[in-house]
Amino acid sequence: VLWTAMIAAHAQNGDAENAFVLFEEMQAKGMKPNEITFISVLSACSHTGLLDDGCRYFLSMTRDHSITPALDHYGCMIDL
Repeated sequence: VLWTAMIAAHAQNGDAENAFVLFEEMQAKGMKPNEITFISVLSACSHTGLLDDGCRYFLSMTRDHSITPALDHYGCMIDL
């Protein structure tokens, strides 16, 4: 939960770069992202207009982490 909260804080403040760094660091330490973590990462992409990164993370969510997108995930993609 702490990782996701820190990622969300960076995303809400338009600091996508640090949100992504934390996301990668979280995984490197063996923590698995959940649905809420991906909403935060996709939101970071949305707030900063990073379409390609948003698409990459969205695909990774389903392909690499077997997380089925929910309405909020699709909402972030629409915002991109």
